[in-house]
Amino acid sequence: MAAPRPPRFIVLRHDVDFAPRYALEMADLEHAAGVVSTYHVLVDGQFYNPLDSDVVRQLRRIHALGHEVGLHFALNTAVEEDAGREVAFRLEVLGSILGVPVRSFSQHDTVNAGVASTVLPPDHPPCVDGLAVIREHGLFYVSDSAMKWRRHTFETALDEGRNLCLLAHPHSWLHGQHDYIAMIRDLEAREAQRIAGRYDAFVNALPGYYERREKEGV
Repeated sequence: MAAPRPPRFIVLRHDVDFAPRYALEMADLEHAAGVVSTYHVLVDGQFYNPLDSDVVRQLRRIHALGHEVGLHFALNTAVEEDAGREVAFRLEVLGSILGVPVRSFSQHDTVNAGVASTVLPPDHPPCVDGLAVIREHGLFYVSDSAMKWRRHTFETALDEGRNLCLLAHPHSWLHGQHDYIAMIRDLEAREAQRIAGRYDAFVNALPGYYERREKEGV
């Protein structure tokens, strides 16, 4: 039987929009402090590859630390017309990456994309919709989106005397750059360098490959 909720609580959530390595760093810090939170992960590959071996290890480590790993999804990369089927598809993908069922999800960029009506297929196991949780429990939602608090900071939100849903993005807190645009450009440059390195390694290996083919006479 699950423990009853205390009268006052904070639901702590992290959307992993960029650089999962910062999510793992945050997860380590929380674990050391005895804090359990939820990390919602994108699988569309816009800003990181969830199948990259390093990213797979990072996500599995976050789960192993006792945190929940859920799905973050963006409407503008959907392949299914029905939002519920789209979410179900991505839940399965993320579950395969983690090696465990994924039972929660949240939508990315609801301000610009609009809120999707997400009804999972009837045969799908029950899942927690992050937006629905906020509504059903009357939580006071506080977000640091793009390093800008919405209406309240975490500190001023506590003064409201309400239970909170606190959304914090790990890269915004743990990256050394405090200018958001400069930080995103730095993440972009690092990702571009990493990808370019892979192409360079492939191209640099081609002369040896061609030489071996010539010697083999094939």
